Amino acid sequence: MNKTKECFTVLLVDDSEDDRFFMRKALERSSILTVVGEVRDGQEAMDYLSGEAAFSDRQANPIPDVLLLDIKMPRKNGYDVLEWLQSQSFKTMTVAVVSGSWLAEDIAKSMILGAHGYFKKTVLKEEEDQMVLGIENLVKKHANIEPAK
Repeated sequence: MNKTKECFTVLLVDDSEDDRFFMRKALERSSILTVVGEVRDGQEAMDYLSGEAAFSDRQANPIPDVLLLDIKMPRKNGYDVLEWLQSQSFKTMTVAVVSGSWLAEDIAKSMILGAHGYFKKTVLKEEEDQMVLGIENLVKKHANIEPAK
C-alpha cells in the first residue's frame, strides 16, 4: 500500500551551527522535505521528541517525520539518541545519520542501533543535492512510497 504524503517534516540535530546552516540550505532545495526544528545535541533532541522543557508546545515543536542526526555531539551523542529511540514509539519516523565520519565502525554502529540510513556531511552543492536526493528516497522507502527515478 502506497501512502500519498507529499511533504515530510525534518528535525536537524547537530552541534555545529555551520553544519545546520548548510543542511538547512540544502533541504530548502527539496520539494518534499521541510525543516521544522533544529537542536544542538542529543539531549535537546530527546527533549524535543519527548515534548519536554522548552519543547512542550507541539504547535511550535511538532513531531518530525524525519530525524537527521549527527553522531559526535556534546552531552548526549547520536548513538545515545539512537539507543533511546529504540525504547520510544517513533516507529514511523525515518532516522538518518548525517556525519563527518566515514569510518566503517561508525556506519555499522549507527545501522545496528536503528538508523535507516547514513550520509556523509558535505558543503559542496552537487554533493549536498545528491545527499538530499538520497534522504528523500530513504524517507519515501520508509514511508512505502515509490522513490524518484
